[in-house]
Amino acid sequence: MRQSLNGRILKNTTLNILALVVVSCVIMAISMQSLANSILLDSLQPMARQSAKTMEVNIHMLADRMMAIADDPRMRSISAVDGMAQSRPDATAVRANREAVLAEAAEIYELYTIALYDLEGRFVQGTANAPESMDESFFELLKETDNLTISSSTIFQGKLGITIGMPVKEENETAFYVAGVYKYDILNDVISSINLGKNGMAYMVNRNGIITGHPEPSVVLNQSTMIQLAGGHEREIGHATTGETGAVEISIDGKKMLVAFSPIRGTQWSLVIQVPKSDYSQLINAAMGVAVLCTLAVLAVSILLVYRLARSISCPVTNVTNRMVALSDGDLHTEVGFVNSGDELEVLTKTLDSTLESVNRYISDIEQVLTQIARGNLSVEPHVDYKGDFALIRGSLSTIIRSINETITGFGAAAARLSDMADELNSQASQLHQASLEQNQSTEALVQEVVHVKEQLANVTDSSGQTRSKTEEITMRIQEANTQMDALSGAMDNISANAKEITKIAKAIEDIAFQTGLLSINASVEAARAGSAGKGFAVVANEVKQLASRSAQAAQSATEIVNNTSAIIKSGVELTADTASSIKAISSVSAQIRVISDKLVEAVQGQENALAVMEDRIGMISDIADRNLKNAEGTNQSSSLLSEEAEGLQAQVKKFTLKEEQKR
Repeated sequence: MRQSLNGRILKNTTLNILALVVVSCVIMAISMQSLANSILLDSLQPMARQSAKTMEVNIHMLADRMMAIADDPRMRSISAVDGMAQSRPDATAVRANREAVLAEAAEIYELYTIALYDLEGRFVQGTANAPESMDESFFELLKETDNLTISSSTIFQGKLGITIGMPVKEENETAFYVAGVYKYDILNDVISSINLGKNGMAYMVNRNGIITGHPEPSVVLNQSTMIQLAGGHEREIGHATTGETGAVEISIDGKKMLVAFSPIRGTQWSLVIQVPKSDYSQLINAAMGVAVLCTLAVLAVSILLVYRLARSISCPVTNVTNRMVALSDGDLHTEVGFVNSGDELEVLTKTLDSTLESVNRYISDIEQVLTQIARGNLSVEPHVDYKGDFALIRGSLSTIIRSINETITGFGAAAARLSDMADELNSQASQLHQASLEQNQSTEALVQEVVHVKEQLANVTDSSGQTRSKTEEITMRIQEANTQMDALSGAMDNISANAKEITKIAKAIEDIAFQTGLLSINASVEAARAGSAGKGFAVVANEVKQLASRSAQAAQSATEIVNNTSAIIKSGVELTADTASSIKAISSVSAQIRVISDKLVEAVQGQENALAVMEDRIGMISDIADRNLKNAEGTNQSSSLLSEEAEGLQAQVKKFTLKEEQKR
């Protein structure tokens, strides 16, 4: 195994958890960044509104002071008591009163300057450094509103100040305008007091986008614009100049900035809060770090739990795997360790134990069946109830036993037939031997007769006087020779017929040997299928095969011998026919001897020559008869061996106990 199940579970689970953690951390980081942006932007808007309200309170305080100055009775040219006009003081007293009010206000309220202006915006009277006329745009706005008005610009005579104007009413009509310039420190303190972190800042901008309030006075004095401070992004922060409230995220010189803005009511200004996102990134990063550490801690705990779970799974599975490996190596007896887990592992171990028990039971039954077959008991039957696909094994065992029974039964029948044929062949071989022996005796007798004829012919040569008597004797002898030649011819015919029968028997033996060889091959195949239990049967099949081979060889030898005997017999028949013809010629000559005695000498000489030829041919017939006798003896021995082999085959077959025999 390349890797254990425990390692695979731990590895895959750890990788999955790590992937999940990484994805979760990435999603968490993106979500936290997005959430932080949303929270910061959402929180900056209320901060901007609250800071704008603070500015409003301070500016309203300045406005209230200016309204108090405008409502001071000393500012009017007509004095009133309980709302009733009483008298009009002289111009000098009125001027002195107004001067006193303006001086007190300038000293008490930290004003750069304060003055009265007529309805045309021209200077009437005031403190030092008061301009001779009002700013045109400021004066137009003051006239238009005819109420408290705050200038949109915070620059006064090269200094920073807040210009506030208020109409002075007399008999509900505007008589003058009082305008004062507050020192910028009051506004600057408020802007600087807004807590915006380490690098955040707040500033004011008017409707034209010009900075009117900033912690750095130089920015205001230089009349910097909001676009310059925001690094462009006119579209994103342009809403600050329209009196709207909002918050956006912009990038200034590669740094992310959070910008919130809100209008300062009662003025033409808007308060802008600009905070670098990096001031809060540390908190976000710290929170993310804590989250990552907590996640890693949970991951470590999860890995430990997964390792414990993997061990609880892998250990039983490893035990089951080792038992399965041992089973594949042939170990059927080692016990299976049970797991009391109440899940699939417990079912797996119990199933494996049940499987081993069933396999042991099946193998024991198969071993018992094969052992009985090896002992020659072919009537055995499987006794175990095979279940499922194992039922095929029971069917195969039954098929093997039935096939072996049929094969052995066939062997027994073939052995019986072979034994009968061997007996028949033995009987025919005995007859052939007897016939050959008689043929040999007849040939010897014929040789003796020829020798005797030659002696008689010699005597005829010596004594012609005895020719007639000897001729009659010769005639008688020739008749006997004719009779013997007829007998010899009949014996030759019988030998030829027996040779044909022997040929048929040898052919039948060859067919039996061929069938026996096929049976031995089938038996060898069935023994190979039976495995080690069929070794004894394989030996029997091999013996049968060798017996069939020897039987085929013996039959072939017998066939060859019979063929040779047939050829020799054919030659003998021809010689016998020639001899018969010669004897007939001798008979004719002996008949003529009676009438032609003067030719007796010549006839005797011819008879001597004929007898010489006959002697040679009879010698050949004698040799053929000797060979036939030897062949007949060999055939007789072969048939005896074949009979012994048939008896041996029957003995081997009888060693097996067949079902049919058990039933009988």
